[in-house]
Amino acid sequence: MLLPVTPLISAKHWSFAENPYVKIFNLHFMARLKGSILTMFLISLPVLLYLVYVFSNATNTFFADDFHLLKTVVWVQEANDLPTKLDLLVQQHNEHRILLPRLLTLLDYQIEGTINWRTLVLLGSVVWAANLWFFWQGFKHFRLPAWMFIAVPLIFLQPQYADNTTWSISILQQSVIIFWFSLLSYLCAQQKYTWALVVAIAATFTHGNGFFSFLIIILLAISDRKWKTVAVCAGIWAAVGLVYFWDFRTGQNADFGKSLSDPARLVMSFFAFFGSVTKIRTQNAYYAVSLGFLLATVLGVYIIPKLKVLFYKTGYQLSAFDKMLLGNILFLGITGSLIAISRSWLGIDGILAPRYQHYSPYLICWAYVVLLSFFNLRYRKIAAAVVTVGAVAFNALSYFTYHEQVQLRKDGLIADESNWINHRTMIQYARSFNDNIKGVYLEAVATGICTVEDQFSNIVIADSPETDANLRFGEATSYIIDTDGSYSQRFQSISNNHLTGTTYLFLQSGQQKGYWVPTRILHSGIREFLSSGRLRKPGFHAEFLTENLPPADYRIGILNDGQFSWSSQRILIK
Repeated sequence: MLLPVTPLISAKHWSFAENPYVKIFNLHFMARLKGSILTMFLISLPVLLYLVYVFSNATNTFFADDFHLLKTVVWVQEANDLPTKLDLLVQQHNEHRILLPRLLTLLDYQIEGTINWRTLVLLGSVVWAANLWFFWQGFKHFRLPAWMFIAVPLIFLQPQYADNTTWSISILQQSVIIFWFSLLSYLCAQQKYTWALVVAIAATFTHGNGFFSFLIIILLAISDRKWKTVAVCAGIWAAVGLVYFWDFRTGQNADFGKSLSDPARLVMSFFAFFGSVTKIRTQNAYYAVSLGFLLATVLGVYIIPKLKVLFYKTGYQLSAFDKMLLGNILFLGITGSLIAISRSWLGIDGILAPRYQHYSPYLICWAYVVLLSFFNLRYRKIAAAVVTVGAVAFNALSYFTYHEQVQLRKDGLIADESNWINHRTMIQYARSFNDNIKGVYLEAVATGICTVEDQFSNIVIADSPETDANLRFGEATSYIIDTDGSYSQRFQSISNNHLTGTTYLFLQSGQQKGYWVPTRILHSGIREFLSSGRLRKPGFHAEFLTENLPPADYRIGILNDGQFSWSSQRILIK
């Protein structure tokens, strides 16, 4: 006989939402949801900050070697047949065949009706930021919590590598090539070798070291015992090599003999290449050498034991992450070796040029992922927390330190845009450069391929007030060294120690149109910033090549925070 069961809670009064276990679950779920949203916000914030920063500091005037992109667009419009157009697109630039950067510039021109350098800067920067996705694959492999990823974009995206923030051709070459190698390594790890070969061809015609992407495919295919893939890749590599090295010439800054003549300098240059983030606080290159060696050791400790097992144990396969990491390590090793062998003759400091400094944070992020895998849960949390705090400080310090360099580049291009319109010269470049670009750039502007705008029109007023700006003058000579020898250039400097704010100088001889000169405003020291809250020191410093100005006695105007005045001092250019 079944006895009736009396419910503890009457159905009439029972509510699912009032169940204490449900309430606890809801509270826990909402807490995790809020935590996830906050984590994603903190991960996304430095990405958005960086992209806004580079776009806002880019200008619509070409800089230096960007000219090789715009002249191709001009000449391609004039070419009458397809073979000539292709020859122009693949022509050599230093050691590189920059077909892809040229095609992107040509495509931008076709879409916008003019070359928009800011668009190209933003496009390249978005591709550069996309490397974060590959680091995230490492986090997924080790099942690391998302909050530990907050440090990665803070380390990776910052303006220390100033040339690769607002210089179009440098971004489209130096930054994009890393994305190609990351993508290639990922595709090989997924055994999608056909697509990896497509990426290898794109990489080859983006930057010179892309040619060695085929070697990475071959080595990873060997680890997978894909012998047919190895043979096909070798054949395609040989065919691409015939195209790439047809009528090839050594780059102007490459000297293998001089670099190999000093093995100790060669090795130190290799490691300094990967430790260049130390320049944020010290100019001593040996700190970069030490950090680069430490980072290489971390990755070596992780990957070498796995390679030993792969070599000695039949049937053993590397995980997808390990293959992706190995591909990146091979890429970095090849690139560091090429730079050291071709450039170390200039000294270790020559390896630490801004256009190369993005390799160091890239390697640091891989080392961080690997390092977290070494620890148990407790120490992993401690390590991630310490690195995250350090990453916040590093990111802030990078913007604090390098903004003056980025700002000077922007101000210099704005000034030279006006100088070109009024004088057909840009005073930040040597006269030989101005002579080389004049004909092509005049045509580019006349046909609308490039647009120019004088942002200083109607600024200068002849009867503006005259002030005693207490300017100081000086002269300096710099020496440029390449494989053909050394060359000297004479600079005139003008400085001031009390004005604050953005400042341009205006040099005018008689009633002639004047020349605009940008000024560098130094950032304050960390102690000074913490005590006074000032980001910048008072005063400014300006330098310009005197060879671009006709000899004359020049009146000096000062545009300070939008207010124009004349200095009571003058300067004689001989």
